[in-house]
Amino acid sequence: MGCALGTVSRYNTHCMQPKHDGVLQIEPTDQCNLRCKMCAPHHEGWAQVHSVPKGIMDMSLYRRIISGLVADDCRFDHIIFQWLGDPSLHPELPTMLSLAAESLAGRVGYLRVDTNAIRLPPSRMDALLAAVRPGVPLLLVFTLDAHTQKTYEAVKGVDALAKARRNIRHLIRMRKRTGAAVNIQLQFVVQSGNEHEVGDFLDYWSDLLGCQGGDQWHDELMFKRLSVGGGSDGQAEADDLYERTMRRFGIRAGKVGGVHVHVWSKRPWVEDDGHTGDRGACPGLWLTPVIRHDGGLMMCCADLRGELSLGNLANHGFRELWQGPIATRMRMEHLAGQFEGVCAGCGGINWYATTESMEDEARARAVELGV
Repeated sequence: MGCALGTVSRYNTHCMQPKHDGVLQIEPTDQCNLRCKMCAPHHEGWAQVHSVPKGIMDMSLYRRIISGLVADDCRFDHIIFQWLGDPSLHPELPTMLSLAAESLAGRVGYLRVDTNAIRLPPSRMDALLAAVRPGVPLLLVFTLDAHTQKTYEAVKGVDALAKARRNIRHLIRMRKRTGAAVNIQLQFVVQSGNEHEVGDFLDYWSDLLGCQGGDQWHDELMFKRLSVGGGSDGQAEADDLYERTMRRFGIRAGKVGGVHVHVWSKRPWVEDDGHTGDRGACPGLWLTPVIRHDGGLMMCCADLRGELSLGNLANHGFRELWQGPIATRMRMEHLAGQFEGVCAGCGGINWYATTESMEDEARARAVELGV
């Protein structure tokens, strides 16, 4: 990773083990303009998404955070700009990307933005293209989950598919004109109510990207499993629907018209309402740090309520917190088979693995800290 776009052969978007300090998520905002059925915080209208008032990240705080990551020589497989909101709602998103690319070049494989594209009209799409810096490719992930407007409104809660498509088509045209180092992934989360449209979705976007793309880019269509409350009631049923749908339409990993098609072969959670046993220490405590919009450093991307907080990067360094006593104690509890709080109700993420070297490092750190 971290090379020129033309030599990038793959992205860690489909259950590949991250390198270095894992995959960092930075939350520009926890606000969203959709009410997706699969997203409890926004579909149910939570007043507080993760135990703090909703808001957007202050740019002075963001600059401090980026400077701190450089000072601590942090190295991430990639950085995702999104957590529990849509990053396009942050007015300074292009600036956030350009600053990260300039400051973290050589320390991050690529930058990634997950968005619904509704609030990214042509002028803002052009600004995202202009934010790309040499050596740090940008992956734009557009989650659409539908092929027709009727289905989009049913699963997303608003009438906006036409607008999202127009914005994405503009980006594809301008990328071809400028040659910008921007790869594209179109996501379809299979769920009850949209599963009948996966074939049409594949045909539409593979044809468009196949015509407007090229070997210099790595474009993807991702068909994802629905995640139900960390493996709670309904997860096994959702997994069964996913597997039946992939078989029904003959969708499998490979290339279609020059576009890479990815499927989730693994279940999202180690344990769920249809599978039990063999749960070990969750790799999320080692590999999925999340920086909340207020600067709080969280230990896991599956912690919607914000229980696994390590402190705030406004007045602490990343390594001070990520390798500190609170984080180390949590990892040691997992290694001992003790799952407390939010972890007790979670099935444990299944898209990464807790390796022996990760466990050894945690134990050595515990001895060093006297935990």
